[in-house]
Amino acid sequence: STPKHEALQKGDKNVYENEVNRSMYLNLHFPSSGIAEGVSPIIPHDHMPIHGLRFPQRVAKLLIRLKPEKMTRALDIGCAVGGSSFALAKEFEGIDAFDFSHSFIETAQQMQRFEQVKFKTPIEADIHEDITAVHEPGITPDIASRVNFFVGDACQLQKMKADGVIQNAYDGILLSNLLCRLPDPQACLEALADLVNVGGVVLFVTPFSWLEQFTAKKNWLGGYYEGSAKASPVKSKEALEMIMKDLGFVLIHEEPVPLVIKEHQRKYQYIVSDATGWRKMPKINDQI
Repeated sequence: STPKHEALQKGDKNVYENEVNRSMYLNLHFPSSGIAEGVSPIIPHDHMPIHGLRFPQRVAKLLIRLKPEKMTRALDIGCAVGGSSFALAKEFEGIDAFDFSHSFIETAQQMQRFEQVKFKTPIEADIHEDITAVHEPGITPDIASRVNFFVGDACQLQKMKADGVIQNAYDGILLSNLLCRLPDPQACLEALADLVNVGGVVLFVTPFSWLEQFTAKKNWLGGYYEGSAKASPVKSKEALEMIMKDLGFVLIHEEPVPLVIKEHQRKYQYIVSDATGWRKMPKINDQI
């Protein structure tokens, strides 16, 4: 059975619980989908931004490349429909992966069972193509079986740990395009130190697109002016670095990571997320 966070019920309001978003994320997470039907992930043209495809797979590879000291278990927080989770399972022995969306988790579990998952890819206005979601090369049933998908709340990590839903000994943790969609990002960050092993790596990938629809302004890490007379900008990345250093992490890597999200065949979102990798260091007392 798959554990569910007890605070989450089917009736909870969630902007991601609809078919349009499910289809959009299947397009993003499984970009080989549509090849059999003759539908390209990006309409062919000169200078098409193919480097923005396979974003979930690229961020999973980045976490692996940052070399956690052990590769036993990883945690994919906000896993959506599972593209990154399956890619992590190529190298880690086991993956815990959760999302707030029941629809996303049900879809990820269908993909894990290699069931036929169909979705609509938009072409123009009401016109769409029905295509079948396809795993990326190298994802076998054995690799897929290493992932434990369940519904959870990234703002309730401490409770999930206390309830035994998640562990306190992960070697790698991935938060991909999640931080600026949380109601309480600080609560999520402060819980991470108790979840990752010494020598383990946490990877954040985020565009810092704060919106009050998701996060009350008082909970934004940055993206606002502080003070009245001579207002100074508070930058999210600087705030994140301060919090992570206070929690006992050291910055080991940073890079921009582009992604493309298809809205329809002639309109795409082009996003350049900021990736920072953090290694958990031993406490001073532990080093003596």
